[in-house]
Amino acid sequence: MGKGGINTAAAPSRAAASKANVKFDDIPPAHVIPPGCPLHARLTIRFREAVGWILTANFLVFWALPIAGQGILWKHVMRHIMRPIFYVVDHKKSPIRWIATNYVYKNPRHADYAVTSLLVALSAITSLGFVFWYQLTYGKLTWTVIMGYYWAWVGLGGRQMGGAYTLAHKEGHNQFLYQPWIRSSVGNFFENWLGFFYGNVPHNFTTSHISIHHKLQAGKGDTFYQWDIDRTSWRDFMLYIYRISTHMVGFSSLYFFRKNQQTRAYEMLKKGMIYYWIVMPGVLYLTTRSPSFIFFIYLQPCCAMMYFLAFINIGLHAYIEFDHNGAHLPMVNSSAVIDGDDDYFGEDDHLAHHYATNVYYKDLPLYREKVMNELKKHHGSVFNKFSILEHSLFLLIKDWKLLAQHYVDFTEKMSQEEIIDMLKTRAVRKEISYYDYEFKWLPKLKKNHWMSKTD
Repeated sequence: MGKGGINTAAAPSRAAASKANVKFDDIPPAHVIPPGCPLHARLTIRFREAVGWILTANFLVFWALPIAGQGILWKHVMRHIMRPIFYVVDHKKSPIRWIATNYVYKNPRHADYAVTSLLVALSAITSLGFVFWYQLTYGKLTWTVIMGYYWAWVGLGGRQMGGAYTLAHKEGHNQFLYQPWIRSSVGNFFENWLGFFYGNVPHNFTTSHISIHHKLQAGKGDTFYQWDIDRTSWRDFMLYIYRISTHMVGFSSLYFFRKNQQTRAYEMLKKGMIYYWIVMPGVLYLTTRSPSFIFFIYLQPCCAMMYFLAFINIGLHAYIEFDHNGAHLPMVNSSAVIDGDDDYFGEDDHLAHHYATNVYYKDLPLYREKVMNELKKHHGSVFNKFSILEHSLFLLIKDWKLLAQHYVDFTEKMSQEEIIDMLKTRAVRKEISYYDYEFKWLPKLKKNHWMSKTD
């Protein structure tokens, strides 16, 4: 194994690799009920698919317009106005950077996050303050106020919702991100405080994201696992939305921690769930006396992220390929987007995020140079000049030509037809059937299962 967990062993021949993948290519889509499936499993699968469609309808009614509208507004108008202003505010000698370097972050380089953190926090506090004021003043929220809040929640180009999650993500990955006085008082502000209003259960990144998603590298047992579904099928995607909803609630992560006897993570996440699902709704009701306020301002963002996180994760781990021993090829099973317009501190390079997590976002080009031979050898899942959101969309609408146009062929030898065939095969391929995974594999989940040679 090379640095960052990359398999640097000699690659098998194309024929050997193809032979190793054949057994995985005939697994049916997740929504197809297998012969002899018990009635309870049939009903469970159909119920989960229905939940997925309901959450999709909810997303289309409440969130599709703010997200699409803010994206279009940013791309065609506001980015040309706002970016120059941002760069002026965020220059190297700005007072914000100086304060962040000396009083906020333990490592001075993390002052790169300061202006974005300040803008996200101020925007969230302002919009939340307004809806609280309006509720307490007039006794109810109008549809205009609710939709205005949703547009502000999303932010120009999705930069408010993207920033809130990115910064919570950064906090979860680095327990020493802030200076001691902040860690001992406020703690992870975006993960455990602002996160309440962005659908994030407190301690979710610190526990589930680190100890499950990264520990398993998105493999079996991960609460975001998707290699039992066809990543190009809308019906399979509905089942995946249900899976992500159980992650957002916290249930699937608690199940994993209990089965693996990870008591500390279990107790930390359980505490976060109690605060998110019981304490905070109680406080909001005592403050506003309004169930509708709780539904539209507190619970709707969580429903939105159930759909949205499922959607973007399709593109982040869309493709799988196995070596001649049946092991995953890291250069394939996590995707990277370079020169994208919506990158947050290297978040677009999900490949490096999984297999070279400690590489700072400014050093990602150097990392890619180090693993270039592997990227060429295995035709790594690297794309350019689009967003993760577009990546997922093109997969689900099966626009293979457009995906091929954005694919980066480092060998410069593949034809468009070869790229399309490769991407299509990798995106449809499954590691295990949905039925076998959900009704046979998961119930038998045991402690340290990732250490098993026969898993």
